[in-house]
Amino acid sequence: MNKISKTPILTSDSKILSFDLETNNLHGQAFAIGAVVTDGHGKIHSDFTARCPIKGEVDDWVQANVLPVITDIPQTHGTYESMREAFWRWYLSVEPGVDYVLVSNGYPVEYSFLLDCQRADLEDRYWKHPFPILDLTSLIVARAEGDINAYKGRVRNVVGKQFPYRPHNPVDDAKLAVLMAFESLGLLDIKA
Repeated sequence: MNKISKTPILTSDSKILSFDLETNNLHGQAFAIGAVVTDGHGKIHSDFTARCPIKGEVDDWVQANVLPVITDIPQTHGTYESMREAFWRWYLSVEPGVDYVLVSNGYPVEYSFLLDCQRADLEDRYWKHPFPILDLTSLIVARAEGDINAYKGRVRNVVGKQFPYRPHNPVDDAKLAVLMAFESLGLLDIKA
């Protein structure tokens, strides 16, 4: 058996699953997940939010930059493993209706998490990973003319007006990433 690549042509009606994680340092274990399935009109078709206790001593950067903006995300799971499994069940339930999966600069955080999801039952999950997976930064690099960070800033300003955005909140980061992807592809179609 092989994984069949879904590579439909992207339009503003396409559905992209975008997810973001917060971890206890860059290589630490995830403790919060935000995920959305969204189209280029900004409609959210499905979402997933979860949080578990942080494993180990809380990283200073996480304490200062992440915890203050996720106070509205309650702890939904007692362990990383139960949170991971809940995400995986949700992913499998929405994946058939999704055209692509998107991460924003997914290495090491989101890619490591997906590997953890699969390794929890590799025999059953061997071919169930997202393929292909889009990376927002790569899309922006391909689209930008000149300074990439300036381009990202312009796109962020356009799509950031659609909802109150809090950096490092995984739900907000997932929403922003998918809208930025549609915008960078010239497919964002949100009516003001």
